[in-house]
Formats: sequence, C-alpha cells, structure tokens
Amino acid sequence: MNTREIIRRAGGPLKVGKAINRHHATVIGWRRVPAEHARTVARMAGLTPHDLRPDVFGPETTQERGAA
Repeated sequence: MNTREIIRRAGGPLKVGKAINRHHATVIGWRRVPAEHARTVARMAGLTPHDLRPDVFGPETTQERGAA
C-alpha cells in the first residue's frame, strides 16, 4: 500500500495533519510515513505500525497479529 492510500484510509491529509500537529501540506509531501508518526497514522488507518514501516518496527509476529 502506498503512502497516499494510507493517508486516505486515515481520513485524509487534513485529519492526519491535525492529529500529529503538522500542516496538511507536510503530510501531502511524505514519500513514506515518518517513523515518529507511524503509530498514530497506523491507528487512524486501521493498520499496524509494522504495515507502515517494517524497516523500523520489523516484521509483525503471529502473536501481535492475534492481539490486534
């Protein structure tokens, strides 16, 4: 899933920007969700931080998948 789709699922750039206290234009310019905002955006989009940034959060374990 690309960053644009993730932001759309999270409610759009304006809603994401407000949630992380940034301007929506900043959110629109993301090539990928910054690690410091991955948990918030993932929650808003109904995803896990692993889905957004596996390079930072590593692969999702079976145990974590069951808890979500």
